Amino acid sequence: MSLRVLPTGTVPAGVHHTFNESSLADVSLAMDGMAEAAYAEFEFELSFSTAGNRVTRVDLIMWLTIDMPVWSRVDRSPQAEQDEWNRFMRALRAHEDGHIAICRREAPKTYRKLTRSTPGLINGVLDRERVRIRTLNEAYDHRTGHGTTQRTPHGTTEIRLP
Repeated sequence: MSLRVLPTGTVPAGVHHTFNESSLADVSLAMDGMAEAAYAEFEFELSFSTAGNRVTRVDLIMWLTIDMPVWSRVDRSPQAEQDEWNRFMRALRAHEDGHIAICRREAPKTYRKLTRSTPGLINGVLDRERVRIRTLNEAYDHRTGHGTTQRTPHGTTEIRLP
């Protein structure tokens, strides 16, 4: 029986969206039209063994991903815009890491529920757990305004135009 949350350590970021706008102001406007600038997600991979009406082995992997935005022209922008973009990205990453922390915290609870389940109910338990953890992440976004009201060492996830 095993629970693994992968990757261990820092979750490497993929690309959620590439902005090709020429100025940080234009990036900020484009971002305003998006539901989210970045995204943290989890998926489960479940395997289990049974004997009669008992679950005898549960192997659960929780796969974690983060996708962050990229600004393709950041290196060609004024230094003040580069500095603000980099600050914003650190704050955004801190917010997304908060989602990852929720997932890591909740994975053992999910695993315990699965080990106590029965063969006919285990997939339903996993589905409910998926919804439960997504609800916790939605509450985190609501509580922090998707990072716009969250205090991180790097400020909030609002771009402050120089």
